[in-house]
Amino acid sequence: MFLIDAISAVLVYRLTLIVLTTLVLLTLASQFGQFLYLELTTHFRLQYVIASVACAVALTLLQSWKFLPIAILCAILNAVYLGPYLTSNVSDEVKPSGVHVRLLHANVLKLNTNYQAVLDLVNESNADVVVLQEITDDWVEHIKELEKNYPYSAIEPRLQGAGMAIFSRHPFDDLQQLKLDDSTHLAIFAKVKPGGRSLSLLSMHPTTPITPTKFKNRNLQFTAAAELMKRTDGSKVLIGDLNITMWSPYFRKLVENSGLRDSRVGFGLNTSWPMPLPSFLRLPIDHCLVSSDIHVDQFKIGSKTGSDHRPIIVDLTF
Repeated sequence: MFLIDAISAVLVYRLTLIVLTTLVLLTLASQFGQFLYLELTTHFRLQYVIASVACAVALTLLQSWKFLPIAILCAILNAVYLGPYLTSNVSDEVKPSGVHVRLLHANVLKLNTNYQAVLDLVNESNADVVVLQEITDDWVEHIKELEKNYPYSAIEPRLQGAGMAIFSRHPFDDLQQLKLDDSTHLAIFAKVKPGGRSLSLLSMHPTTPITPTKFKNRNLQFTAAAELMKRTDGSKVLIGDLNITMWSPYFRKLVENSGLRDSRVGFGLNTSWPMPLPSFLRLPIDHCLVSSDIHVDQFKIGSKTGSDHRPIIVDLTF
């Protein structure tokens, strides 16, 4: 029995060192996220922290102190990236008076046929503006029903997840379909007037950066979107499935160059993809960026819709 326990301890120790070595290499590689494929290593900060803590616990139980500091350091280095999202800075704030707007964004998944779940989500959310992505011709006939409660809309079905629709309770001052890169993934720019105030909204769903061409196109969309938001006056929002997490250098560049800020900060990670994985294994790739004059009252994840994404619901005051 003692021999079996000793062999088990050795196996656990070796496995722990393999996992820890991998975590260290991934953490180091994530510092070079501006390069294609290496960017992928920037997206798993939460998972790196969880795995590093698990390694630290295992090394402590095995009384192996030599590599314990490395596991702790690895956990801390990755936890730094999570800090702004897990530390709430809004609980003591007095919410300002002004125009209140609720936004709902959902990537419905082009192959999803649970249309009623999406309709129920929209009705239950009581959102003022609804953005749906990956809209196909099959989806159009079902979401047309939303026009009963949302008299202002733009629906543009496309193949390969490139389609999009926007529904609003408030009239449009401006509505444009934009081509921001060389792909078929359009963007929609709209100016809505809730409470008589103008709010500029850009909805985009760039390509998934899994090939050099798609990587290039996604970054072209980010560059064009940042320029558009920078030169747009007044209150403004950028929302969509951006196929990126907050820890990529390209996301940080989008935020900096657009002059917007991440509305998720202070409200938790709110991971959205892929379903049906548990939240601690999912990634936050659905985003809402807002201008500095907008107060974020709430950022939360919506109910399941049969998609591989969870929707996001954002309450704003401006």
